[in-house]
Amino acid sequence: MSKKLAAENSIHKEQEPGVINNDMLTKAIIEQGHKGEAGRLARMDQVQLEAITVIRLEFQNILKIDHLWVLKNLEVLSLAFNKIDKIENLHRLAKLKELNLSFNFIEKIENLDKLVRLRTLSIFGNRIAKLENLDHLENLVILSAGKNNITTLDGIERLRFLKDLRSLNLAENPIATDVSKPLRLYVACLLPQLKYYQYVLIKPEERTAGKEMFSREIQDILEQEKYEIVERERSAKEKADEVYLSKSFVEHLNGHQLFSSLFTGDPDGEALLAIGNDALELKNEYQAEAYGFTQKIYKIGLEQYERRQEELKLYNSCIDSERKKAQKLGQDIINHFLEVYNRLCPRVKQIVISMDRDALKHVESLSAHHALQPLLDELELAKDEFNSVFEDSWHTLMNIEMQLFERTEEGNSNFENTIKEMTNEFIEQAQAQFVLLREAETSFSEALIGVVQQFVTFKAASGHAHEIPRALQEALEDKDVIGNLAAGMRDSHMQLIDAREDKLINRSRTWVRELCDGLQNSEIKRNRAKVLEITYFLDQHRQYFYALFEEVIPLQGERKSVTARVQFTVDNN
Repeated sequence: MSKKLAAENSIHKEQEPGVINNDMLTKAIIEQGHKGEAGRLARMDQVQLEAITVIRLEFQNILKIDHLWVLKNLEVLSLAFNKIDKIENLHRLAKLKELNLSFNFIEKIENLDKLVRLRTLSIFGNRIAKLENLDHLENLVILSAGKNNITTLDGIERLRFLKDLRSLNLAENPIATDVSKPLRLYVACLLPQLKYYQYVLIKPEERTAGKEMFSREIQDILEQEKYEIVERERSAKEKADEVYLSKSFVEHLNGHQLFSSLFTGDPDGEALLAIGNDALELKNEYQAEAYGFTQKIYKIGLEQYERRQEELKLYNSCIDSERKKAQKLGQDIINHFLEVYNRLCPRVKQIVISMDRDALKHVESLSAHHALQPLLDELELAKDEFNSVFEDSWHTLMNIEMQLFERTEEGNSNFENTIKEMTNEFIEQAQAQFVLLREAETSFSEALIGVVQQFVTFKAASGHAHEIPRALQEALEDKDVIGNLAAGMRDSHMQLIDAREDKLINRSRTWVRELCDGLQNSEIKRNRAKVLEITYFLDQHRQYFYALFEEVIPLQGERKSVTARVQFTVDNN
């Protein structure tokens, strides 16, 4: 009875839905980690979820994708063999490169747009009816969508935009069973970037046969995507320009973006501009003036960016030159050390062997010490020569490294001063234009007050008060209404202008600080690594050289090796 109850409990436990939480994640990480003693030691430490890059949550009866945002650095995720029916909550896994959703109950491809680094996607063995929402995964290389319910060719043409796609699998789908339209030939001609279909290399003759069989379909697709290609190229250029301008700290200042933002969500300005042409004419004049200022900031930003890049290029060139010089000097020292080392080691081995023979030969003789003395003297000379070259090499290499570190630190300091001066110059030039822009805003606001007051006065005097916009009707009774609206508009605009100026200044100075801190930290790490490298290299050779002396057979009646008479006093401080 107890066995039956245990079996039923086991079955019910297997049927219980799995919920992704910290416990499940931690358990999976431990099970998939080190085994044996290494695993035991690993389990003693707390699992750092944010450091995990690979996890497999398979056969867990998971119904819903959730709680994976804690794995911020995840690169490989497998949720295969579960009961998931919807792709969701993956948008925070920005570093994900491989995703396996095979053998679930998913019916639609969705919510993958944010996974722009994804290179491998498997949705094999689901209930998907159509290939869709994949054309933004521009880094996708492998796509496996076999054994689904895909019944239409529509959507496959969208894979043409995935320039890195090399392997595709659509086997065991309804569309793969239509012998009149061989799917392999269709994808072979439709996707020129594809190299493998169903993991088999696509042959040139298959592409040719596909073009002949599906020529009309291909022509229609080419015609339909023509305009989208142009739009995508334009969008890609805009993104590239934005990245470039962002490095120059003048993004969204190359056009009317800043000016347009002033009047977005501005009810006060909208009310004042509602009087018509006179106000719009003032706005257009202000826009032209503002465009001139933002264009100057934009051009200054590009010019200063190129100057900073040239300075950075010059800095890197100087640092590389100094490091190559130090490397050449260090290599010469190492070569000399190895030359002496490689000459002494065989000689020491030979002496040790000779001492072993002589020790055995004279083991009962009183003249043993006299027979070994010449060899001991020679060992002493070898030891002295090694100690000398060891100490000279260590001190010289450390001196070279110390000088390189000091010169680099000095170079970093000079570069930091220069780059800060250049950045301050850029900020001052940009601030001058922002001052002019604020003055233009003030002039526009004051001019607009006069125009609106004149409009309201004229309409009231001419008996057309009903033509005054509703937001300005109160101005008939309260003269301060127009001034208050203008003040509200001006304050809103000034805040946006100030915010854009602050953004430019803060990002510029943050970039300088992070750059200089990064260069300094990088040099410190390099220096420490080089010191460890030098110490380890010389120490390993010293240990090996000393070990040669331990092979001498001690004389009968003596506890210590003959080489105990050879004293080592190497100082590598």
